[in-house]
Amino acid sequence: MKHLKIVIAILILATILIGCRKLVPEKQGNTLLYAETINNIKKGEPLSLTFGDDEVIKKVTWTITPSSSASITIIANNATIIFSNSGTYIVTATMGDVYATYTVTVDNIEYIPNYGTTFTMTAPKFVNINQNEPIVFSALNANNGTSIAWSWFPAAASNVVTDNIKKTATFTFTANGPVAIYASNGVETIRRTVWIGADMNPDQDYFNFILGDKLQLIPSLEQSVNGKKLVIIAKTNRKYHCETDKILSFSVNNEYIIDYSGVSISRLVCNARSTASTVNSFKNMTVGTHPFTVNFANKTYTGTVALDATGKYTFTWLDASVVSISPLVVGN
Repeated sequence: MKHLKIVIAILILATILIGCRKLVPEKQGNTLLYAETINNIKKGEPLSLTFGDDEVIKKVTWTITPSSSASITIIANNATIIFSNSGTYIVTATMGDVYATYTVTVDNIEYIPNYGTTFTMTAPKFVNINQNEPIVFSALNANNGTSIAWSWFPAAASNVVTDNIKKTATFTFTANGPVAIYASNGVETIRRTVWIGADMNPDQDYFNFILGDKLQLIPSLEQSVNGKKLVIIAKTNRKYHCETDKILSFSVNNEYIIDYSGVSISRLVCNARSTASTVNSFKNMTVGTHPFTVNFANKTYTGTVALDATGKYTFTWLDASVVSISPLVVGN
């Protein structure tokens, strides 16, 4: 009887302790913790987790066990985790007295993004890169046996080691600021932009886009002293931080290419979360049809923009599943 009383007391104490926190059961439908998948994740594959919805303003604490083989990027109540080794990991998100846990399994297979049949370029990250931090760029879907010629601008800002078999280039950046990376397969050249150093603006933090985010492009015409120019407002679907958030972008040589490399987030405390946005303008576009390229969230989207003699701009854009353009026609 004495032992029975002890067992009952332990059970009562355990019930009290568990009742102090609102456990969200693992894998429960409609749980506060959302993930696209948690099973058979590949090494190097980004795993995106969201705790709550876009209106959450409380601080979310993330823990990974074991943590030695995992890197995590946190934006508001979203986390993107990359595992470098296979195994089983416990991911827990805690907000106040509410928490949720997922068990994630990682395969012993390297992650290689598949972006279709077009030649494209990828890297682990494009923003918030440290000086002397090696970053591996990969040329994807280039023809077998094709050598990739790599270049960068400004030329003095990085050192590079190439591997023609894997079609990769390892860049080590030696100066802060934006650097444009070019890869050519002998037929076409593609470009991505990276941002080196988080101290470009001491009041901002720089992050990659939340996995699964989408981008809306809104073209219009704006009057300037030299006439009308094409202006494109870009807005994310997901909410990040404050209304002052900006999408990083960088273009050179009047190419009709926009690199949306990530989001700059104010370090100031704020409760009103908003989508991120930025404005791009194109000057001195000549009459005719031009390739129009958008690099967003580690993928390249292509179409055309045409300017006729009346000042009308017409976009041709086939894939609107992630990056959409509306309206497609602006001007006279």
